[in-house]
Amino acid sequence: MQQIPDAPWIREAERWGAPPYDDPVTTCPVCGRDCETIYSDMYGDAVGCDKCLLQWDSGEWHDEHDQKEEEP
Repeated sequence: MQQIPDAPWIREAERWGAPPYDDPVTTCPVCGRDCETIYSDMYGDAVGCDKCLLQWDSGEWHDEHDQKEEEP
């Protein structure tokens, strides 16, 4: 039985290992910046990313917004 030689990229992978995998750059659909995490609402619609959204402690958020509501 005749053997078919491996393709050159298979021989290179066997000899030197697989080439490094480059992760595609993910951009935020809201602000357009490169980001690690995209956040969505409960319907799956994107609302922002780790660059354009703020994370609040619930108590701090209520304190901040209660003060703003009391001001005329």
